Amino acid sequence: MHSKKDTQTPSPSSSNSLDPIYKSVFSSPSSYISKPSTQRKLLVLDLNGTLLFRPHRKSKAKGTTTDGQGQGHRVVHVRPYMPSFKQYLFHERTREWLDTMVWSSAQPHNVGDMVRRAFGSDNGLKAVWARDTLDLDPKFYHKKTVTIKDLSKIWKTFPSHSARTTLLVDDSTQKARLQPWNHIYIKEYGQVERREDMMVKALRKESRGQARAEDPLKSLPAMLSSVDISSSPSSKIPTSASQNAVHAKTSLNPPASSYTTSSGFDSTLLAIIGILDTIKHQDNVSAWLRNGGIVLCGADVEFSTSTGRGGMIGDRWFDTVHIVNWWAEKGRKTLKELGIEEDDGLGGSVERPNGILYRHTHG
Repeated sequence: MHSKKDTQTPSPSSSNSLDPIYKSVFSSPSSYISKPSTQRKLLVLDLNGTLLFRPHRKSKAKGTTTDGQGQGHRVVHVRPYMPSFKQYLFHERTREWLDTMVWSSAQPHNVGDMVRRAFGSDNGLKAVWARDTLDLDPKFYHKKTVTIKDLSKIWKTFPSHSARTTLLVDDSTQKARLQPWNHIYIKEYGQVERREDMMVKALRKESRGQARAEDPLKSLPAMLSSVDISSSPSSKIPTSASQNAVHAKTSLNPPASSYTTSSGFDSTLLAIIGILDTIKHQDNVSAWLRNGGIVLCGADVEFSTSTGRGGMIGDRWFDTVHIVNWWAEKGRKTLKELGIEEDDGLGGSVERPNGILYRHTHG
């Protein structure tokens, strides 16, 4: 599959090249808010690579149905903990202070499909924006090209929000280059990450005595092929993932990935919940991020006092295990306080656009 890597695009903007008005906002301090509802926040979510993984389409088979746009159904795999994340976003106590919208660079019909798969047909999103909102030159609209999400466009549409209240969660730094201090950069969720999550799930199932008596590694290829997460003819289980699976089988521990929890699954969305639950008490999101809010809150006291640094544009905080785990644990506590079940979402039923339920074939 094609990866949305920032190395294929220009580097993120430096603070010196940013709009002066924007600079004045993120350069101002952030103060603590005791009652979050006095200043509503806006969460802007990307889709593919952020909330879900959508493999490239296979050649259309005879008899395949379409979505009305001449497009066949594509498999969509949500990121682990998406069910809990969705419940958190739309919980009545969260909605007292948070607005949530989607902004994707995909075409409208694809965005509609992904939103339905991730959030369901009856969602509480404030808005859903697609490729037609990016002001692209018509000749590039149907081509793969660099896209930028200028948050000032959102602020003109929703004037109650600004750089003080907005948080963009996206797996691309390039898209956030105009307002980098309103962006939480996360690791892309793709083919490799999905395979590792499914390996962990299969091996955990075996450890609980619910799988077949045979060696689980022998059944993994057939199981993973049934998940159908790639249309690549050379699709194979990556060597690193295979090694992790062997390690998991012998030690019953999850792969040594920097963004997994004790469950072994990608914990990014749990961490985002933890971050949101902290940001709701800040009156300047951009200043909090610029001053290293994620790194300093998620680090050990000893670590934070020794570095004394603020944030960095495009900071790969997700590569530091204890920071990710700190925020994920805070996310867990937040879910528990709201009475929301911790659901990894790697199984069960997902609604197709036509309302028909289909059941995953995996664990």
